[in-house]
Amino acid sequence: MPDDTKRLGVAIRGAGQVAYEHARAVQKNRHLYLAGVSSRSLEGAQKLRDQFDPRAKVYTDFESMLSDRAVDIVSICMPNYLHAKEAVRALDAGKDLILEKPVAISEEELVDLRRAARRSKSRSVVSFVLRWHPLVRNLKTLLAKNAIGEIYFTEVDYWHGIRKTFASYPWIRFQEYAGGAMITGGCHAADMARYLTGKEADEIFAYSCRKRDDFDYDTTLVASVKFKDGTVGKLSASLDGLHSPYQFNINLLGTEGMIRDNRVYSKNLFPEQNDFVALPCAVPSSGAVTHHPFQEEIDQFVDHLLYGTPVFCDVLEACRSQEIVLAIEESARTKRPVQIKGE
Repeated sequence: MPDDTKRLGVAIRGAGQVAYEHARAVQKNRHLYLAGVSSRSLEGAQKLRDQFDPRAKVYTDFESMLSDRAVDIVSICMPNYLHAKEAVRALDAGKDLILEKPVAISEEELVDLRRAARRSKSRSVVSFVLRWHPLVRNLKTLLAKNAIGEIYFTEVDYWHGIRKTFASYPWIRFQEYAGGAMITGGCHAADMARYLTGKEADEIFAYSCRKRDDFDYDTTLVASVKFKDGTVGKLSASLDGLHSPYQFNINLLGTEGMIRDNRVYSKNLFPEQNDFVALPCAVPSSGAVTHHPFQEEIDQFVDHLLYGTPVFCDVLEACRSQEIVLAIEESARTKRPVQIKGE
């Protein structure tokens, strides 16, 4: 029988806004406690520690965190360019892992991370947080009931005008740290296309542009996608809309109906339907991290660790989604179609 009183020590790597959300989720889970914090700034790490648990350690470097036997789980909330590198080190150290997206910003990082995940006995969860969102949970249930039949067109868009007030603005503007618009934000769109439909991409053809001069990479990308089953779709990401609200658009066309965000048209479920039915649930209407379901993600991961229940997205699963956005960035750069290599 599992020990229902067991508590696991979590060490958080990073001290930005996402790290605070992870700390809140740790604090609210009865099986977790904050063991320590490490960040690029000692002052930042101390501030986070003091707010959530003054008894937790502040590590002066990442290696001290990884060598601490009190740490069962490492939560990596650093800027994008450190995700894969530090995740590999945490897995090699035998720590279970909570990893922020994107899991990698280059093909080389993706290869290294996959290899580390396969050789490690550690378990992981990746914060493709929309998988835990109420709307997505509802849509998954509807699709499992064949609500719209066979899906032949899949479209998901991530549109988030990154303003100067955004917490990660100082580094997200630079490709060497963020990776690119599709990599840093559009990865949510690619992951959602895979998660909702169960389809894997086969080939990508993408275009890009930029309508702001404070970023050093193209900030709007759109890609045509051919899936392995022969169906098609479209993925896009834009960080340019400074005067537009955040949008996460989901459009699925099926042989028996369609889904547009929280609106459903299904002759299978509603044979006398003559207009869309709106699902009365929350929709992903903000890119602010305080709106993200980190609690549900981390609670599920704890159940996975203690009781063996499934987790929605581990490192290897997230790598499949990241492979798509890396291909989109490559296609937009080379102006050529890119084949998805697979594992």
